[in-house]
Amino acid sequence: MNPWKIEVTGPHSGEIGEAILREDHGFAREEYTHEAGHRMEVAVHHIQDSQWHIFTDLDSGHRIKMPPGKFRRLRRRADMKKPGRADRA
Repeated sequence: MNPWKIEVTGPHSGEIGEAILREDHGFAREEYTHEAGHRMEVAVHHIQDSQWHIFTDLDSGHRIKMPPGKFRRLRRRADMKKPGRADRA
């Protein structure tokens, strides 16, 4: 697994379990909310859809779906070409 680090670019909320692609996921419908600027490390499940990308937040374990325009992928400092630059998508 190669996790991504992402930053939420606009307020985003949804229901836990809605991003499970099976009908029998069995999760209670709890809401989650991420404010703009929230950063998280995620496992990537499905990014081929232009409407929704599906991730698992590695801190909470919740699977979420998020429109591509609501987040940006951050690079790790070790991957940056110039040391000292701020993280960018």
